[in-house]
Amino acid sequence: MAISRRYAAMAIVAGAALVMYLAHSTDYRPLTGPNRFSASQAPPYTAAIVYLLSVLPGPRSPERLFESLARMQMNIPWRHQWPVLLLHAGAYDTLDSQSEFLNRLRDSADSHGMTADATARLVNRIEFVTTHHELPEGVPATGGADEPVWPGEWPAYQHMCAFYSYKIFSHPRIKDLTYYLRLDDDSSILEPTCIDPFEYMHVQNKSYAFRHESPDMGWVTEGMWPFVNNYAARHPDVEQRLASNGWEWPPNRVWPGKAHEYGLGANFPSYETNFDLVKLSRFRTPEMTEFLAELASDPRRFYWYRWGDAPVRMAEVSMFLDVKTEVHQMCEIRYAHKTFVFEDCECVPLP
Repeated sequence: MAISRRYAAMAIVAGAALVMYLAHSTDYRPLTGPNRFSASQAPPYTAAIVYLLSVLPGPRSPERLFESLARMQMNIPWRHQWPVLLLHAGAYDTLDSQSEFLNRLRDSADSHGMTADATARLVNRIEFVTTHHELPEGVPATGGADEPVWPGEWPAYQHMCAFYSYKIFSHPRIKDLTYYLRLDDDSSILEPTCIDPFEYMHVQNKSYAFRHESPDMGWVTEGMWPFVNNYAARHPDVEQRLASNGWEWPPNRVWPGKAHEYGLGANFPSYETNFDLVKLSRFRTPEMTEFLAELASDPRRFYWYRWGDAPVRMAEVSMFLDVKTEVHQMCEIRYAHKTFVFEDCECVPLP
């Protein structure tokens, strides 16, 4: 009996070691075996939900955010109460402003039928993170003599696109996390789902998850096709990765790409990034960092031509990740952005 107990203990240790090996493997297959953690164990990853509330100083109504937060808390079976990071440009710098927000959140949660315990868990998750956004050098505050492509929301929208395209990966509060899930204040988790999205990413060994694909129009992606084309021309590994991911180029591709008008007017494939679930380590590799530095080197891309984070994220994923094994369309979560309800699929609980 003592021998059998000893062998049983050895088997448990060996099984745990195997799980840890698979969790850190670069082979992007789903994990197998006892890979779940109990409520008493420290999770083998870190995570946060991210809302970018404002990029410019000044108040902004939080009413839509309250509803989004309530639905997020109620309809996802969180295995761990990860922080909810509310990134703002100074609106909640004072304790009074934070206290007022949390009191209003409690009232709103009650109106959405949340229990006192659920409301307390949500409130305890909230973390206010001051995040400033400055115009890049050479971009005048007036927009300059040349009219930006998207002048109506300039520069707030452009700040947001630049932040989510590359700046978020080096944000001091976010960069060392394992995962983050970006939601917008008009994002809605419509119904209870059977999976925790972070746990799904961990168990299935995924690096990126999205809800919907929709192309960005050519008039707001001017220069993006030649940028990606030229980068691939100078990086054979990127060219190979794009080909293996089934990347489709506009007609008459120039090689090596020098024509700045290549793909002019052609729509650019995009992920709808209002639901954006990222494994940080895969977006902080040396190869990705080199690409992001070149992307950021010309601020006109975001501040004049209004490149969005949605097509940029599609380019990043297609150029550096194995889409077949690392990317998942998380249709298990019934989700809407504004009034658009995305198509969903059957939710199968994790093993």
